[in-house]
Amino acid sequence: MRRMQLSTLLAPLLLAPTALRAQGTVPTPETDPTAEEVRKVVGYYQTGKDKGPILVELKPCLTIDTQKDSPTRWDCTEPVTTPVKKGTLVSAWTSWLVPQDAKYEDVVLQWVLDGQVRSTQDVALSSSWRSRTYKSNTLSKKGKWSIKVLRGDKELGSADVQVE
Repeated sequence: MRRMQLSTLLAPLLLAPTALRAQGTVPTPETDPTAEEVRKVVGYYQTGKDKGPILVELKPCLTIDTQKDSPTRWDCTEPVTTPVKKGTLVSAWTSWLVPQDAKYEDVVLQWVLDGQVRSTQDVALSSSWRSRTYKSNTLSKKGKWSIKVLRGDKELGSADVQVE
């Protein structure tokens, strides 16, 4: 009985990466990372506190999975791939590597329409191998919207959304 309970508890942990890959959330690398690549990432996680967080991915997104116990919880499950209609709620979904024992409150999202900043939102980050955050904004005007991720005066990433 005890063995069965343990395997029942471990099954979701063992199967989660497979389920996530099948849904396209965790990319499957074409080749395994080298030992040196792994050492570099682990080293950054352990000692990069003073260097800052690394933005792994930024996606304009229409749907974020917020379902408890879902294998894709907090992931973007419907990215923006085509122009959206005026008045659409769009989320700026981000994935981060945040070094051990670190906390950052100096990261912001800017929502820019045709070169003019329309909204700014603070992003708080704390230590995690894979931190995911999202902030949403209603795109109320037609034109080319840019979502920019900034830390101080440094742009960490950007993505565009066309509104019709």
